Amino acid sequence: MTSSQSSELRECVLVATSAKRFMQASWIRDENNNRKIRWQPWPYLLDLIDILCTYQEVDIDKARQLGVTWTVVGYGLWKAHFNEIGKNLYLSQGETEAWELISKSRFIWEHLPEYMRKPLDNDTRAWLSFSGGHSEMRALPSTKKAGSGYNATVVIRDELYNHPEGEDNFGCISPAIDAGGQMINLSAVYGEDMSNHFVGRVSDFYYQRDTVKEVYPSGLELYTNPRYPSRALVFLGWRLRPTRLEGLTLEEFYESRLRPRYTQRQLDRQYPECIEDTLRISPTSNFFEFSALEDMGYDVCQPIRQDSINTYNGTVRIYKVPIVGRRYVCFTDPSDGIGDPFVTGVMDYVTGEVVASATGMEKVDRVAQIHDYLVREYRGTDTEGCTNSYEFMATVGGEFAGALEGLKTPSQAPRRKTDGTVVPGKKGQVVSLEHKRRALGELAFAIAKRGQIVSHDREFMQQAKMVARDGDNPVTERNQSFDWVMMMAGLWQLHKHVPTCEYGARSYSYKS
Repeated sequence: MTSSQSSELRECVLVATSAKRFMQASWIRDENNNRKIRWQPWPYLLDLIDILCTYQEVDIDKARQLGVTWTVVGYGLWKAHFNEIGKNLYLSQGETEAWELISKSRFIWEHLPEYMRKPLDNDTRAWLSFSGGHSEMRALPSTKKAGSGYNATVVIRDELYNHPEGEDNFGCISPAIDAGGQMINLSAVYGEDMSNHFVGRVSDFYYQRDTVKEVYPSGLELYTNPRYPSRALVFLGWRLRPTRLEGLTLEEFYESRLRPRYTQRQLDRQYPECIEDTLRISPTSNFFEFSALEDMGYDVCQPIRQDSINTYNGTVRIYKVPIVGRRYVCFTDPSDGIGDPFVTGVMDYVTGEVVASATGMEKVDRVAQIHDYLVREYRGTDTEGCTNSYEFMATVGGEFAGALEGLKTPSQAPRRKTDGTVVPGKKGQVVSLEHKRRALGELAFAIAKRGQIVSHDREFMQQAKMVARDGDNPVTERNQSFDWVMMMAGLWQLHKHVPTCEYGARSYSYKS
């Protein structure tokens, strides 16, 4: 073996064991300038490769034109090229877009050094496979059943925001991930569809209470959660790329090339600086005052450590223990443990602070038990328990009412009509469209007044930001959860109708 061959063999070994080294040996297309260029080892892309090599499920929320797609496709090629059995599945919004992922893979492969390049067995617009093994890359348009039954090593869903049936597709391909494969979802957020599958994945993970943010020296933001050790969320803002156009600073590029071409809202979407830019609807279409919700975010905190109140294995969050002489109200949006979680809140009547909350995927009987327990613990000035109520909707509401009856839950508030009058003999609040409009409208007014309501749970602020406005009416997407918002509206209605003191009649006699 000559020294040259020995050097080539050593380089092959190094490249085969390092995705970073492989990418640094790669060429990509610069379509804007009609040329091929070396892949750029910008620090945030090197950090991204480390994350791809670490986590099984990665969502990448990104600004445009950062070189992320080339990097992810190159990573996928590395996985297939240097493994005897590596099956990659690439999904994009349409057939042409899916083929483009194969085209990028082929371009990188074609421009590898000849001694490093494994021969192709099949080479079509939608399928590449390598000789001497069982490694391949297939590209499909994203449909409801695309990839069903495909045992993938890596699934890459590019520009996921634009996949018309992303949620259904996830259900079909997730078994491959469960069996040990890897899924990489990447996209910019292009519009105002907050019920979108990609936005839902990002926001659900971002707003999880235990999610931890880490900012790398490169500026890349990594979000992880100990409850989901194999999953990661990555945010890449537009300023991470060192240069955008030769001869212009980033600020000059932004002011001279981007700002004249896009509205501010479009810039927030396609060239975001922070992840929040991609997760909120247009401020002009928010039902709740956006700046007030942002201010409320300063009150978000972890539950206190205490041993006087049962937390039901962390389901209950305690921010302040009951104080003798205080008055409280409690409201629950129940659940049957399937689909949406239940949410319970306890509010201090005087300060408007939510001093305890509870949420989780629990059965009705368990939810009723937690509700009843908190009512009795936070009885304050009431003899048996604080004034309380719950959302009475469909079968779950009836089962919850029955469970509270069995527990003999005290101090249940009467049901009220939309005009505030009492419905005799009825408990639990039926939430009609008119009642929701009125209750959320009053909640919006309280939030706008600032300081009337204090919440320590960021799930509430997140959901409130997703409530849109149609004239004077709140609009909540059917396929999104607004249980925290409805719980808070219920608390505020209880707060509104509970008298400041107990009613009673007494007679006095005076002696002269």
